[in-house]
Amino acid sequence: MISICCDFDGTITSRDSIVFLTENYGGGHRFRSDALDRIQSGEWSVCEAIENELASVKISWEEVVPVLKKEITVDPFFDSFVSWTRQQEISLRIVSSGMRPVIELFVGHLGLEVYAHSVEIDTDGWHYRADPKMMKDRVLAKVRSDVEQLVYIGDGTSDLCAIPYADHLFAKRYLAKHCEENSICYYPFDTFDDVRSQLQRIF
Repeated sequence: MISICCDFDGTITSRDSIVFLTENYGGGHRFRSDALDRIQSGEWSVCEAIENELASVKISWEEVVPVLKKEITVDPFFDSFVSWTRQQEISLRIVSSGMRPVIELFVGHLGLEVYAHSVEIDTDGWHYRADPKMMKDRVLAKVRSDVEQLVYIGDGTSDLCAIPYADHLFAKRYLAKHCEENSICYYPFDTFDDVRSQLQRIF
């Protein structure tokens, strides 16, 4: 049995919604850069960084929805990739450190199993609520114990924890750079059509 677990922000989408919100409606580019430095130094966990970043965001959901839809797009091949996995009877889950409302906004119509976190949206700052049951490493450990092979697709710092669980790792951006620097085997990709083509060769 094969299972695919996929990150959302920056993997399925053209850009990371949390980075976009922080840089444009929150603490700004320098604040976001500092948060990334703190993750890399071990001072903050990914979820602690997200909590602090979103606490700086001051915009309502009603105001931000049209902006998100204008500034962020879904990979043009993702819908057909979902259809392909269903035809092949391969389970596909979204496993994200991001926000469930944003994921539902972009891909809720596809009816996928989603593991993500809640957020209370307030114009005085967004309140991110990390759910221990939704943590990537915990979800991936459970999925990996139930399948023969696990495919993981990701792009960022929150995806580093997936490396020990993935039999086949697809990476771009930060995750790909990390793999190259640490001699970790991975498949590069630009779109989900690349992922589908490579998986057809693998399996």
